[in-house]
Amino acid sequence: MDPVLAVVLAGALLLIGAFWIFASIILPGRELLAVLRRIADGDFRPVILPGMPSHLRGAEACLRSIAETLSSQKDLLAEEEFSLSMILGSMTEGVVILGPDLRIRELNKAALSLFHLGGNVTGLLLPEVFTSHELQGLTSRASRSGEVQRGELTLAIQGRSDRCHLAVTAAPLKSGSGKGAAGILLVLHDVTRLRELESVRREFVANVSHEFRTPLSVINGYLETLNDGKVGRDMMRKAIAAMQRHTERLNRLIEDLLSISRMEEKGVRLEKEKTDLARILRLVIDQAESEISDRGAIVRLSLEEFIPEATVDTHRIEQAFSNLLANALRHGTPSDTAETAEVFITAFTSGGDIAVSFRDNGPGIPLADQEHVFERFYRVGGDRARMSGGTGLGLSIVKNVIRAHGGRVMLKSSPGEGSTFTVYLPTA
Repeated sequence: MDPVLAVVLAGALLLIGAFWIFASIILPGRELLAVLRRIADGDFRPVILPGMPSHLRGAEACLRSIAETLSSQKDLLAEEEFSLSMILGSMTEGVVILGPDLRIRELNKAALSLFHLGGNVTGLLLPEVFTSHELQGLTSRASRSGEVQRGELTLAIQGRSDRCHLAVTAAPLKSGSGKGAAGILLVLHDVTRLRELESVRREFVANVSHEFRTPLSVINGYLETLNDGKVGRDMMRKAIAAMQRHTERLNRLIEDLLSISRMEEKGVRLEKEKTDLARILRLVIDQAESEISDRGAIVRLSLEEFIPEATVDTHRIEQAFSNLLANALRHGTPSDTAETAEVFITAFTSGGDIAVSFRDNGPGIPLADQEHVFERFYRVGGDRARMSGGTGLGLSIVKNVIRAHGGRVMLKSSPGEGSTFTVYLPTA
């Protein structure tokens, strides 16, 4: 064969081989590499490689399967993250997820709201966000022991005037390898209201016990005196009068306790009718004539020229007005002054309401006590006020009755200038 021809044939074969290698291996390889890079970047769109040579179709099928699997896993993960986000967002308890280094990985809206947190706190250490040694100790014990830790903490939270009581559960999160904790799950439940109610209950029981103990002790003392049989007629009359007075006090206390209990448990049941409030006020003053006379007090009634009728439960409104008048008579003027107790009752219209005010000329109510006067058994002046003979439930009954009628009761008082309780009731 001609040497020149042989060289040409060899060159042609080399070119054909190079072209085959380029078209069958290099180009498909580049396409496969591009698809691999796309998948590595998180793009799991379907793999479509037309014209792929037969020896690479298996690799194409594997890439297609990998892309479909990863796409399915991505969708499933997104759905789980959405479900977790919805669950955490709808929980009323605060939830904080910490990493093994006790850095915050996740926390829900309830936790942000509970601690009045603003901005992004993810990635910060627990002590940088929650300045509570008890919380840090609870979290550290859960991390070291690998067991769930529970506790109740009392914290002062910025933006809240009161101290917050939290029931905290710290649960270690197990790692996939099972070696050590992968993090800590904190669940924070605000039990402040529950603790306040428990405190109110304890105080209520203590107050009721005290209120019953005083008259019962007096009655028992006089009974022991009478049981000796060596008492004169005057002493007997005094003992019977005292026992009767304290028995009446016990009866008033029981009636008021039953009233306030029914009101707070079942609500105030009203039998409404159109009523002239001026007539009720005159009736209340007449019924209190004996107490007014005993105290040497003066009660003045002032009515606006035209007072519209109100749709109210006559008995309940009479009860509320009687309690307000009794409160003004008892606390209007201290017993250690020579000043005459005066109560000014005024009825007038105010906007769309009928207003009835009870103003006394007493010492007034300190500002610190004013927000508590409508609480059960709360007394301004402590034991001294208790000697006035009231049950400590009158103003609480007033508040419940007036609210049940869709009205409101307001207090205005300055120390040394008396007190004014004003009731606002909607017109008929």
